Amino acid sequence: MISQTANSHTRSGLSNRGSMWVIPAFVLLGVLVTAAVFGVASRFHSGATVALVIAFIGLPALFLGAAGVRHAASSARAFLSTSAKWWHFLWMLTFVSALVFRIRYANDIASDPLDGWAIFRVVIDMLVAFVLLARLALRRTHWLSSMFRGVLGAFSMFGLICLASTAWSVYPSWTFYKSFEILVDFALLATVLETVESIDDFRDFFNWTWAIYGLALLTVWLGVLIWPHDALYGDQFDLGTLGIRLQGVMPAFSSNDVGTFAAILGVLALARLLPVSEERFNKSWYGFLLLASVGTMVCSQTRTAIVGFLGGVFLILVFTRRKSMGTLLTFVVTPIVGIVTAGGLLLSYLQRGQTEDQLASLSSRADWWSFAWRTYLERPLLGFGAYAGGRFAVLAKLGLGGTSTMHSDYLEILVGTSFWGMIPFLIALGATWWLLLRYVRDSSSDTEQRQLAFEALAILALLTFRSVFMTMLTWHPPLHFLAILGYGEFLRRRQHAWARVRVTQLRSLATPQAALVPGIEV
Repeated sequence: MISQTANSHTRSGLSNRGSMWVIPAFVLLGVLVTAAVFGVASRFHSGATVALVIAFIGLPALFLGAAGVRHAASSARAFLSTSAKWWHFLWMLTFVSALVFRIRYANDIASDPLDGWAIFRVVIDMLVAFVLLARLALRRTHWLSSMFRGVLGAFSMFGLICLASTAWSVYPSWTFYKSFEILVDFALLATVLETVESIDDFRDFFNWTWAIYGLALLTVWLGVLIWPHDALYGDQFDLGTLGIRLQGVMPAFSSNDVGTFAAILGVLALARLLPVSEERFNKSWYGFLLLASVGTMVCSQTRTAIVGFLGGVFLILVFTRRKSMGTLLTFVVTPIVGIVTAGGLLLSYLQRGQTEDQLASLSSRADWWSFAWRTYLERPLLGFGAYAGGRFAVLAKLGLGGTSTMHSDYLEILVGTSFWGMIPFLIALGATWWLLLRYVRDSSSDTEQRQLAFEALAILALLTFRSVFMTMLTWHPPLHFLAILGYGEFLRRRQHAWARVRVTQLRSLATPQAALVPGIEV
């Protein structure tokens, strides 16, 4: 007994000494946050007022972070030491392969398709593909058959149609490579589906995916400290009431990406603060994550990401049915009413320095889409080649050579592959929605299974809305959508496996020999 007590005190002492690293970490964090606050405030005319407002919001967030970061750090340590698998690192490499370190225009791509950063990207893609092919050849992971089953099979058919469109593309090599990239993404997801064995495994996979996007946002805020002018202004001049627009510098993330990543993490945090199941999550950590995500969204001024976030919030409140009306009134309706009555501040923020005509054209998207539709009608049966049609047949002709996508998954698919690509894409998206809704509404299902479906559905609502205004779901690498689609497919395969086992058991019980087997009642 004395021995046990001594061991207990020893472990406690070690734990206390092990946690001492938190103190210098938070001193450093406090310095960085203070620098960020004054860096942001200096961009405003009323810098002192803004600094005071940020301090009132930031200090509670910092205290929440201090309470929750130890939990997050210990969870990360436990994951990396016990749960991380080889494909987790391939998943991160896939994200790294799409990082942008320079902006290229369409004529730059035509004159020098493989510059240094392009080679960097190709090498990483080839490394991921080589590992997958090696494991397939050695019969370690049978991902090929997994890739063409169920919901993932429909999405993989979309990828094959993109690859086939190389034959009639306006830029064949571009279509071939971009289609190859997305097919490697699908193959990697098929590998995940062949490897995960439990809901806990998929929870780890989800957390790893969201952590990658969190690390991306961390680089964005580090950019505010190092390159404040580029991170807060970029090439924007009139930014309305807020006066800034947050974007990533190194690596480059557009304000649209920053707003989307923050919205995803915000929805995730709220879904875990208001779980649909009896699971309990660390409220300090997810409270901090929610505040930080909302602040990042506001600074990015990404309007459709904010609306998509509110859509995810609405879905969470609908399914939790727990203090939903009070939460809605307290955290959504009351602040909006207060802002609207405060001299039209909300409208001024949403306008983002744009004229009414620019706002009505959805920041010129409507003009792009109108020209894209007319272009599509020139080749309505085949399109202009996946991933090349939007950039080279539409945007380049509009003088927008530096813009890579049509800012809409649906227009991008239509111009690139016509209805041939649209059909399997919509089947995959619709099936994912149906599967997740089915498992969220099933109150008799496993607690963790239902909670994970709930989180995935809320984020899918955000992504689906954003896909109308951005190329979110089909542009390499859509890790957020693939993780959610993969979970729906995982649940479908799991249900079918259980059904097969049940049928086998019933058949064995129906045979006369079953009566002779001990422990089986006929």
